[in-house]
Amino acid sequence: MNHTTLHMFNIVAEEQSVTKAAKRLGRVQSNITTRIQQLEEDLGVTLFVRDNKKMALSPAGVNFLSYAQKILSLAEEARQALHPGKPAGLLNMGSMEATAASRLTPVFQQFHHRWPEVSLTLKTLPTRQLLERVRNASLDCALVSLLPDSEGLTECPEDLEFVDVFSESLVLLTPRTADGSNVRLAAFPRGCSYRARGEALFISQTAVEVQDVSSYHTMIACVAAGRHCCVLPESVAATLVLPQDIHQQFLAEALTQLVWRKGYRSPALEAMKQALASASNL
Repeated sequence: MNHTTLHMFNIVAEEQSVTKAAKRLGRVQSNITTRIQQLEEDLGVTLFVRDNKKMALSPAGVNFLSYAQKILSLAEEARQALHPGKPAGLLNMGSMEATAASRLTPVFQQFHHRWPEVSLTLKTLPTRQLLERVRNASLDCALVSLLPDSEGLTECPEDLEFVDVFSESLVLLTPRTADGSNVRLAAFPRGCSYRARGEALFISQTAVEVQDVSSYHTMIACVAAGRHCCVLPESVAATLVLPQDIHQQFLAEALTQLVWRKGYRSPALEAMKQALASASNL
């Protein structure tokens, strides 16, 4: 078991396919297959459930994946620690779809121009899923929206650190023809902080009917159809073409935070913090 094999295992787990993993890694399929088989023999377990179409992680594979990701993350952290004055190496970053859509393009352009030796990757997911990936070390940091507690204080897992980066004005979009009783919520899957805020609007109802969507364009289409409402940042709404018969109403202010594992430090992360601070609207 070595760094290269663990990296291959991680990519196959992500792609659920040796063929796709080989293309992504620039290696022949037989080499990856042999490495995975050797890893399974070394560990004495079956890591993947194989069929004709994909390779899904077995229960043992799911358990081992978190350890593999931590080992890879720690190895990269150690590599960067040997060169503390120069941002370089990998920075695996996560973000909410909204932040990626409305805030990150100029930040990433400037970051790459200043620090070209940093290999930056981006994964978009809802806040809860991003927090899980930062905690298990599959992501180094992520831009999320942490919900406040009953006293208005930001709730963050104890093993994570955070800094406020952006302030977003959340708006509620509804069809102008809606009577208010049959309107449902179109939102990203559970774990999305903006979805939670939208569900809170219907708290008096015994069950909130929510349609899961995968993009803001689909969300707007659902509202345009006259049977859904949605919650999104005003900065995102400004990038979309909204139908004329949609009503837009201010809902609340929400903060976007950058989170990372407590104690984790790297020149690349510090450089990203500085880049985001320069772009912050706080």
